[in-house]
Amino acid sequence: MISLAKQHHSVLSRYASRLIAVGIAWGLLLALLAAIMDSTPETAALAASIWSAALYTLGLRATRRWWLSCLSGQALRNAVILSIFNACVIEIEFLVFEKIFHAEGIAASPNWIVDLILMVPWYALMALSFVRVQNIWRFSTAAVLFLGAIYELGADGIVGPLMGMFFGSRQLFTLQYWLLMFSSAFWGFISVYSSLVLPPAWLVATTEPPGQSPAPAWRAALKPLLWLLPYALYLLLMMVVLSAIPF
Repeated sequence: MISLAKQHHSVLSRYASRLIAVGIAWGLLLALLAAIMDSTPETAALAASIWSAALYTLGLRATRRWWLSCLSGQALRNAVILSIFNACVIEIEFLVFEKIFHAEGIAASPNWIVDLILMVPWYALMALSFVRVQNIWRFSTAAVLFLGAIYELGADGIVGPLMGMFFGSRQLFTLQYWLLMFSSAFWGFISVYSSLVLPPAWLVATTEPPGQSPAPAWRAALKPLLWLLPYALYLLLMMVVLSAIPF
């Protein structure tokens, strides 16, 4: 029975890995096609940002033997720092491509200082929570990448449009928005958040688990999303504060 259970788990893991691989390819392809077929500054900047985020993660994978050895001394602490650092890299990358292509609305703010003020608290809270969960449950690579997309869906796909309601946007409550989200945008999220979750997971894997890990618990995996409510309140406060500060 144990052998059959392991084989079943192995088969499920293979299918999950293939699904995520196809999803990543689909997200990258759609971003490229959008930039070609609907040639606007926004689609070009978004495609460049998504592809660069994927390449950045591949670069970290190619060099991980080196940086894992450098960071493994305080693996859990450094996993959090690495996640936040990578988040800042990706956030600035989006802003750079927004400037290069003269696009609008790609980054949280056209001012990089404001952009980081708005976004880094979420990245920090997510990183702290994710590393703690990953240290206990040790989710597979496919699961980690999928969770990264879920976390971005919560932050950029839900909280972002919620903030937009204060400026008259109602897209969050339209069927078209959610069809577009799950048919295309969600799969691009995997690449965007890949460096925020996967390299930290590799770093966590260099440590001994704190105890016998039970079967993966998705309730625990979704704990970082609990920080979205206080983060949304933080954004509301910052919107008020920043509106009074000239930049």
